[in-house]
Amino acid sequence: MKKHIFDNIHGYIHLTRCEDRIMQTAYFQRLRWIRQLGFSFYIFPGATHTRFSHVLGVLHVMHRVLGSIGKAVSDDKLFNPDLREEATNFHRTMRLAAMLHDIGTFPFSHTIELGYINHWKKQKAHGGGNGKKLLDANHETLGSHIILNTDFEGGITRILKEEGIDPLELSKIIAGKSSNLLANQLMHSDVDCDRMDYLLRDAHYTGVKFGTYDIEMLLRHLTTFKYKGQEAFAVKDDALTVVDYFLFCRYSWYSTIIDDGTGYKFDLIAAKIHEYFIENDMAHSFDHLVKTVSQDPNEYFKFNDNYFFAKVHEFLGSQSTHPMIRELSEMLAYRVPPKQIKIAPAEPTLIVSEEHRQELVYKVTETAKWLENEIQNVDPGAWLIFDVPQKDVMFTKNHDSLRKELRGDDPLLSRDPVKILTRYGEPKLLIDVSNALMKILSQYRNFIPRLYVSPSTYEKLKSKKVLEAMRERKF
Repeated sequence: MKKHIFDNIHGYIHLTRCEDRIMQTAYFQRLRWIRQLGFSFYIFPGATHTRFSHVLGVLHVMHRVLGSIGKAVSDDKLFNPDLREEATNFHRTMRLAAMLHDIGTFPFSHTIELGYINHWKKQKAHGGGNGKKLLDANHETLGSHIILNTDFEGGITRILKEEGIDPLELSKIIAGKSSNLLANQLMHSDVDCDRMDYLLRDAHYTGVKFGTYDIEMLLRHLTTFKYKGQEAFAVKDDALTVVDYFLFCRYSWYSTIIDDGTGYKFDLIAAKIHEYFIENDMAHSFDHLVKTVSQDPNEYFKFNDNYFFAKVHEFLGSQSTHPMIRELSEMLAYRVPPKQIKIAPAEPTLIVSEEHRQELVYKVTETAKWLENEIQNVDPGAWLIFDVPQKDVMFTKNHDSLRKELRGDDPLLSRDPVKILTRYGEPKLLIDVSNALMKILSQYRNFIPRLYVSPSTYEKLKSKKVLEAMRERKF
């Protein structure tokens, strides 16, 4: 039994009975109403594609990758729901991991999730939780809860069990924490099925070609190798340039389109607004979301992009006088961008060490404090949004990062870094290959701090020569 869907990136995508049943649930249909790139459509009008199309694309890529590495079964087996032997179940499970990896996505994807994460950090810092352990407020936690705790009619857990799929193992694979290293790598690594889809898809819809790479060449050269009793994912050395270019595309994409200005300024505004809504009981708490997921899928279905914008419109129509949130809401609703202050040290900088990063974080933080004080002198009612990234944009982890992360474990059995299989059958880390660009580029990360003010505040700072003083000041 096959369900056929036509995708403008990959062509026809075929679904099994289990996948089709899941697609019809309220949980999965909700993804049609969540934009893949948050508020990037404010900058790139074509970027209105959804998580729904993305996860189906990841499923298709996963199917092709499994075929490339010899882990796919025939269509006769895959699409026969009565056949459930080990190889067929693995093929189905990996396709389902691809399909369900974003099932817990928040409205506007990572945008509103950031509001929940910031609220969760405040709760944790102040000992919140009322004696209970605070759940990590992110889409992985929510998605895992959906997969494991919806054992009722119309629930994903029930469908998985009826179709012979282990929900717990599926959840572990999606989290990258399965005992099966290969399964983890296909879902979570520098060259995984998720990234293979979204780079092409996002490039297509934004019209910006940074994410375009040769997927056919890459697929042709994927393989596996056995090492210390484990099977691991690798790229054949004939495709060294292709994988170098893939990682370069991802770095360029995040540095230019996602993290540095463009749509991210609106994402930060939306996250700040929603954080205020959560704090003032004007939007679902994370605990409420988890409870809703397990009890009322139709109510959870409504927690999509429309939910957030309805809250913004409701706030704008209320009598609330919170000056900052009202101004931010108006700017977001009418697409009025804030002004970014990009003056050293608050500017994108290539860093080469953790010590360098710590030094920059200190300087940028001190700069923000100084600027906030200057702003209050110029306009006591003005606001400043200050954001230091938790993670930097990197090509791939270097040896120093891997050593800290692995703590003595063998890097060839680590999940994330790319492994190259030489023509002599020897596995190597990509960063150890003598003619790999990543051997050099892995030493660098792009640190992108952000300072935003309203357009009117920016003009006041400019007229009062505060920005000029900032340029001359040594922090």
